[in-house]
Amino acid sequence: MEITSSELKNIIKESIQESYEKPKATLTIAECANLTGIGRDKLMKLAHSNNSDFPCFKVGTKFLINRKLLSIWLKKISQEKRIL
Repeated sequence: MEITSSELKNIIKESIQESYEKPKATLTIAECANLTGIGRDKLMKLAHSNNSDFPCFKVGTKFLINRKLLSIWLKKISQEKRIL
């Protein structure tokens, strides 16, 4: 398979552009599950709990998780050796 110089330029341009894109500030429950390895059902339970310190909020009926606070929360529960 041969790649033309024009195609190669486009591939490089897209790769550079992707590397400069900032990650989203929030994650959906599904994205959070993918990122953390914590099950979707467990994340939903944490999100719905009034006593939880899980860093989420609702937009309409959808839960969103703050990405920066999620990292802090994961570090905290790891240090506390908390069982979820």
